[in-house]
Amino acid sequence: MKKTAIILAVVIALCAVLCACGSSGEASKTETAAKPLSEVWTTIKSEVTFEDFNEFDDVKKLKRYYGITEDMISEYAGGVNGSGVNQEEIVLVKAADDTNAAAIKEKLDNRFNSKLNQNKNYNAEQAKMIEGCKVEQNGLYLSMIVSDNAEQITKIYKEGIGV
Repeated sequence: MKKTAIILAVVIALCAVLCACGSSGEASKTETAAKPLSEVWTTIKSEVTFEDFNEFDDVKKLKRYYGITEDMISEYAGGVNGSGVNQEEIVLVKAADDTNAAAIKEKLDNRFNSKLNQNKNYNAEQAKMIEGCKVEQNGLYLSMIVSDNAEQITKIYKEGIGV
């Protein structure tokens, strides 16, 4: 009886250790394989040409355009086209936690939908570009990639964060 209890305790402890070591969460895979967003952004800029582009050199720009504050994120990169006509925007952020990730997703979705609705009425070409783009979330990583080169940028971004 004593021997059975000891074996059972060892098996339970072993199961607990093995369960703690394995991670099936997508966010965990992304966390370990991800490069810093600044490095991913540098790679994107080396492969894609941007004209009249204002990079996010200060987190205040994220608040201005999206309502994303410094405490909500741990990393960010990207920028917006400054021409006023071209609606290109690249937003790459890593949320501070799951709660902030959900809030950022909502803010990016709102910005995306606003851009689409504004352009449907007066700039069909830009509206078509926006419709071909999207907001995505991969664990704590979120992106809004609105560009004629969205497919290429998304590929580089996803490779950079390990998705």
